[in-house]
Amino acid sequence: MLIASMKPKKEHLGQKIKRLRAFRGMTQQELAHAIGKTRSLVSFFERTGNINQYSLLEICSVLKITPEDLETSTQVDEGKGPDYAPSPKNPELLEQLKEENKFLKETINNQWQLLKELSKGK
Repeated sequence: MLIASMKPKKEHLGQKIKRLRAFRGMTQQELAHAIGKTRSLVSFFERTGNINQYSLLEICSVLKITPEDLETSTQVDEGKGPDYAPSPKNPELLEQLKEENKFLKETINNQWQLLKELSKGK
């Protein structure tokens, strides 16, 4: 009987882009618009990992990561979220992410309040 290896599968570049894009809260359409490409091309990049350097640089710029960091990042266990974290060397990015997190929490709370109000009206 063969026992499956416990090593995580290595992600290709497209899977890393997809994971980071989702972590940033972007849709394929939004990323495509930001880099001036079609959604179907972004989908192709994510599915296959086949991407030219020019498009990779554009995507990395939008996702706020260097191509080197993206290429060397490793897959994470399911349920633990992306492994991309701001470097202590980049306090501006850390502050921006804290502000985005605060904004998202406030938005979620506002949506819950709205849902509660709407459900009372029924």
